[in-house]
Amino acid sequence: MKKAILFTMALMLIAVSFVSAAGSKESYAPAEATKYYVAHQGGYVGEATVKIDAKGNVVDAFFHEWQGPGGWAEEINGAVPDGAVVRVPDPLANTGSADPQVKGYMFYIYNLQADGKTYIWSQATVTPTGFGRPSRQYERDFEGLMGNPIRAAAYAKAAREDKLVNVTMVDGKIVVGKPASQTVHYGHMDKANPASVYMPVAAGSIGFRYNYKATVDFFKANPAADYAAAVTKSMKVELKEDKSVDATGNVAAYTAATDNVYVVADAVTGATYSDFQHYALELQQAYYNALALQRLAAKK
Repeated sequence: MKKAILFTMALMLIAVSFVSAAGSKESYAPAEATKYYVAHQGGYVGEATVKIDAKGNVVDAFFHEWQGPGGWAEEINGAVPDGAVVRVPDPLANTGSADPQVKGYMFYIYNLQADGKTYIWSQATVTPTGFGRPSRQYERDFEGLMGNPIRAAAYAKAAREDKLVNVTMVDGKIVVGKPASQTVHYGHMDKANPASVYMPVAAGSIGFRYNYKATVDFFKANPAADYAAAVTKSMKVELKEDKSVDATGNVAAYTAATDNVYVVADAVTGATYSDFQHYALELQQAYYNALALQRLAAKK
């Protein structure tokens, strides 16, 4: 707890110093930065982006959370089969391979754990006869590898460009199957996209996309807030339908009399989901990175 408080204070001091510097005679240009992360509950690759103007004010902020293999691996009879494999562009993977279908790609296999009940997406090796399963599964799973920002950036780019694919092997050769856009289980690879059906509006929840809007809107107005100190208060939430935010949800489905809404320094955020602080802090780190890049560029 003490470390968390000291870290928060340090971030606030950095923000104050940046704001003070904005009034100096140095000439700054607009800047932006992206922070990559593995989502709070795992299985998703996130990228939080913040854009600032010449004075350091936030002009735009957003985050994407791309489905991991569990959200787009091709299903057979309503389930992902044991041993299913997906391929992901990865600048760090298989760089010595002479096969263009292998070089620069990572392969993940749907792998049953020793308990006989739990599946994870493990790193797979390409052999002449098929896809090899790792023996040290928990140390080399999808979420662990995506903790590397180089890999996370490549994954996010591939998700955006629809270059994530299901694969099989026939006679020692990689056979590319359906892309993620054709097999995604939640309507869209990006959970915040209006077409997604992930975490819909329900009787007791305003859903992911209305939470997303509330989080981003509040952050834009309060980029240096102490999000680690946010608390929840029970209050009535008025939800206004907006198809540009959530094209699939029906706000009439939300019937809760009250909800636990996050409050930061007595300011109501409008966000109710438990990941609010996580997303706000990812955006805040991108904001500080953008400020740092802006000022470093001015010194060149």
